[in-house]
Amino acid sequence: MTMLAIDFLRNHTLFRGVPLHELEGAVQSMHEEHFHDGDDLIVEGSYGNSCYFIMSGQVQIVSRNLIGHTVTLDVLGEGALIGEVSLFLEEKRTSGAQAIGEVTALKLEQNAFSRLAAASPMFHESLSFSARIRTMHAMLSKATIWAAIPNAELRGLAEVTVRRKVYKGDVIVAEGALADRFYMIAEGRFEVRSGRRKKAIYKPGDYFGEMDLLSGDAHTGTVTALENGELMVMGRDEFHFVLQQYEPVRRQFHEVLRIRRPDLLSDEVLAKLHHTAADTVAPNAPKEAAAAVEAMNLAPPKKERWMDVLLALGGIFVVLTVLAIWLKQPLWIYAAMISGGLVGPVSFVAYMRSSQLLGFKPIRLASVFVASGIIAVPIAWMLERLWSVGSGLETTTSEHIQAALMIGVIEEIAKLLVCFLFLRGRRQRFLMDAVVFGAAAGMGFAAIESILYGYMYLQQHATSGMLAVLWVRALLSPFGHGTWTAIAAAGLWYGLRGASKRSARTNRALKPILMMISLLLLSILLHAAWDYPYAAGLWKMAGMVLVGGIGIWLLIMLIRQGTKEEREMHRAVNPAQQVEDRIRHAVGPNAARAGLKASGSAQPLTCAACGTVSPVGTRYCGRCGQALQL
Repeated sequence: MTMLAIDFLRNHTLFRGVPLHELEGAVQSMHEEHFHDGDDLIVEGSYGNSCYFIMSGQVQIVSRNLIGHTVTLDVLGEGALIGEVSLFLEEKRTSGAQAIGEVTALKLEQNAFSRLAAASPMFHESLSFSARIRTMHAMLSKATIWAAIPNAELRGLAEVTVRRKVYKGDVIVAEGALADRFYMIAEGRFEVRSGRRKKAIYKPGDYFGEMDLLSGDAHTGTVTALENGELMVMGRDEFHFVLQQYEPVRRQFHEVLRIRRPDLLSDEVLAKLHHTAADTVAPNAPKEAAAAVEAMNLAPPKKERWMDVLLALGGIFVVLTVLAIWLKQPLWIYAAMISGGLVGPVSFVAYMRSSQLLGFKPIRLASVFVASGIIAVPIAWMLERLWSVGSGLETTTSEHIQAALMIGVIEEIAKLLVCFLFLRGRRQRFLMDAVVFGAAAGMGFAAIESILYGYMYLQQHATSGMLAVLWVRALLSPFGHGTWTAIAAAGLWYGLRGASKRSARTNRALKPILMMISLLLLSILLHAAWDYPYAAGLWKMAGMVLVGGIGIWLLIMLIRQGTKEEREMHRAVNPAQQVEDRIRHAVGPNAARAGLKASGSAQPLTCAACGTVSPVGTRYCGRCGQALQL
């Protein structure tokens, strides 16, 4: 093996000019190793004391990004040197190496590596350049904003990107200064302020400076390092070159700009992003996104938890109903009354949340649910009593219609007041936010109303009547308050969007305002038609079927529109992930599947900045644009 190793090193381009006795001395501390498919040559994060020359076979260089996905940085073959970066820079391994098939490698220990680097200027120079490019290439791949850029071109981007160490308290950019750099965060936390107002905290994977480079204005905020860290810095010309070359990157910057500073989306900025009005209405998914979708489908699908909620609460209600009838004790009767009031509304809200791609934590929905019960119900009750609405004194058809309409107006406005509290902020940027929050507000109202109805029957010592009412209301709950208020809240969302500064400035507020009026009127009419006291039971049943069918149909249309909008914006903020595509081409679909399952990213991720729960495989939050991390 000694002569074979010496011949191998002598013919290697890195060792030209290295004296023979140095090669012979190095070979004394080297030995040949064999690896099988999937074996680790190098483990990411470990301290390195050796490197490898690949004598035969192929090795994939892998790493994990911020969300735990395993990404392939490169595939190397015979003659390649791996593991030298950590020896040369004296750092932890920034990536790992795995065998593809059978691999034979020559292991070079650290002392021999140091002697060769000292004996050959060419070896040292080549390693210095290679170490810098490989390290930057790995950092850019982990940043994931450049995931749509092919691997070979990403190496070229690494050559024009500079690493910059920063320390706690350093001002990276100052508000009002001329913008000439684009910054990506590799390590550390950074605070963004505009004047005295804190705007955001950026972490590894986030980036800043793109808005100012696109607008051509001075920096609109001050960015300060909160701790020691490291940045990757790109010049203005290189940044604009990347934008010109890669459509997914342009789409991502447009969407992030729309999230953070919609007021900067002038015609000049849109021209730089090659963006048109048609793209805003219905942006098409880039062709490269197929790789991302396929990779995300490798993970197990999200469990439909609303069915678990329905079965659990329904089972509890059944048990409590039996106990209440059998034992006739107040404890079980009141427990059945409360569970009966909650089973339908809570299950409906859980179903609506499962339809949302980018939702909030359950505590947010619980807040809307409870707020509607304690705010909207008392307001509606007081106004209806004040104006004697629904007092039962109506005798003519017009009086019945008037009373039903007044009840619809009062109750829907009361519930919309709660929705407005949760929808007025910029973070509720999706139509589905309004639909889900509206459903939660409506069902919170319905739950308290059902419990009050049950209590009224109970006061008349009619336990069986109370249980019958609760069962009927639980079964009919999907057709009532939750659906009506979801439709009304969607109208409120359109109105708030139409009233935004940018829509008003571009004279595009008319359509949202018309949508708001139409949806509000529809929700009130559906509510009134449901409450109208029909003369005969058959007419009552027909009316409820018609009203319920129209309401559910409208809700389904809103959900389809809302989920479509969510997916389009989510894809725009998360560029095509060709990294996963390279994994499949290099190691095959089975290995790619195993790698993704082992990556630890099989669970949804919660954005630390806005609390949005994003689906498996998401790199950037579709609501606020910030990087997601495990």
